Amino acid sequence: MAELHGSRLAALSGISLPAAPAGSWTLETVGVDEVHQGVGLGTAVTSEGLSMIDKRGDPVALETSDERNVRLYQRLGFTTVATTAIPDGPIVFSMSRVVRSQ
Repeated sequence: MAELHGSRLAALSGISLPAAPAGSWTLETVGVDEVHQGVGLGTAVTSEGLSMIDKRGDPVALETSDERNVRLYQRLGFTTVATTAIPDGPIVFSMSRVVRSQ
């Protein structure tokens, strides 16, 4: 994580983001190579993972600092539970998804 954050790591040390619900999964980094973006690959992979988690009956949480991703995650059933402004940085959207019945 330190490598991903680089010089921004120190700025993040004082930031408090909402905790994920107890017993929940955390959706980490999802990415699609630029030449393949926009055709639904990220949604397909994420949907498959969410389907497996739904079978377990567990909630899921995530954070994104790309506002374009918020709509994608909303289509997958996530809701924004908090927004956090990082000093001299992005706004972080904390999102969660309740258990979906199969």
